[in-house]
Amino acid sequence: MRYSKNKVFQLLKDSFPDILERINDPIIVIDKDGYVVYVNAAYEYQLGASRGQVLRKNLYHKYPHDKLLHVLKTGQPIEAEEHYNETLGFDIVASFLPIKGKDGQVNGVIGVGNIGSVYHLNKYLRSVKSQGRKGIKASIYKMHDSFSKVISQDQKMLYCINVVSKVAGTEASIMLRGETGSGKEVLAQAIHEASERRTYPFVAINCSAIPETLLESELFGYVAGAFTGAKSSGKIGKLEEAQNGTLFLDEIGDISLNTQVKLLRFTQERYIEKLGINKRIPVNVRIISATNKNLEQMVQQGEFRSDLYYRLNVVPIFIPPLRERFADISLFAFYFLNNYIKKYGKTISMSPDAIECLQDYHWPGNVRELKNVIEHAVIMCQGDTITPDDFKLSKNIGVQQGEPSNLCLNTAVEELERKIINAALEKAYYNRSRAAKYLGISRNSFYAKLKKYNIDIKDQPTAK
Repeated sequence: MRYSKNKVFQLLKDSFPDILERINDPIIVIDKDGYVVYVNAAYEYQLGASRGQVLRKNLYHKYPHDKLLHVLKTGQPIEAEEHYNETLGFDIVASFLPIKGKDGQVNGVIGVGNIGSVYHLNKYLRSVKSQGRKGIKASIYKMHDSFSKVISQDQKMLYCINVVSKVAGTEASIMLRGETGSGKEVLAQAIHEASERRTYPFVAINCSAIPETLLESELFGYVAGAFTGAKSSGKIGKLEEAQNGTLFLDEIGDISLNTQVKLLRFTQERYIEKLGINKRIPVNVRIISATNKNLEQMVQQGEFRSDLYYRLNVVPIFIPPLRERFADISLFAFYFLNNYIKKYGKTISMSPDAIECLQDYHWPGNVRELKNVIEHAVIMCQGDTITPDDFKLSKNIGVQQGEPSNLCLNTAVEELERKIINAALEKAYYNRSRAAKYLGISRNSFYAKLKKYNIDIKDQPTAK
């Protein structure tokens, strides 16, 4: 039986809003006057913007060259075109279709886009076509693993992933720098799985979680009777356990100088000596380290060996904290929401006010804290929609920067102010007026601070 378009429309019209909500691609609709009248959940999820921030905004006022307005004026559709989107501030692949009435007049435009990691992956792969089939195959493998392990649409984080894709296949020692909970171990795992060592073990050890007296035996192992309380069978250390694979040393800044000496010897000579025996055991592992501390300052103060620092810090990767990855906040929120509603057998959504609440919070605990907040909200939510009241957020939501990199008060204050200004610019997608509003200062004061700290945003890819 064939259905006419009218019958199909009648069949779908009652369920159409729900269908739009469940589509995985971001959808936006404007009316004939250029006002945004609808965005779906995927739009919030992928773009990191709540509906409250988008709905009822007139594109003519700020984004007169937007493709939606072009279709509104011409009535001609644009299908699957790659372009720089002025509204979003980055490249997307999207289709824009005019919504016409019975009289043929354009009453609005619907845009359906794809800005997810798959698009960024495809864009990267196009740049490596000249390498030939083998090179493309290797690039696909490496980039696929990195993107599947690291959830992000933030430009700075995508830059980190791009660097990772270039060094994952080498034997270079990588040091991941970033705050606790920002995803260092996830990225380390992705590096391992994108390397030639992926078929061998990935072994992780948190150096700060193990007492100094036990850390050496955990790393190098011991033989029977090596010390009081030692197992009669002895123990294989983490280095030997990771043979031919990767050892991830988290919180490397917390190891003692004595253990640093022994770790340095291993990086130079590639053998270990278990506690209790003078036998050299060859071990072939790649070391990926991570820290949230200022190792450069620790080196200056004699708390971390400079020779070990240079051995481990061959390729530093600086992971931005979640508060500087504004687009990723809602991305992670919906990702964790989807996981936990399945885990706890619930059918709930998240209100626009809830998303905005998450975006306004400073996330001192980064992605790890956001994950816990979403799980708590899913468990405690009594209705079918999570609201801000369901979130258990720390009352102390001031800027948390961990250890200051400089103990001179004036310098430290200026360093913190510069970071806050950059965070406001990031959140405002580099819109100066909006950033000044977030900071609660006048435009003149804001411009004066940009000049003071030599912050040039003219060349930013997301500037509007």
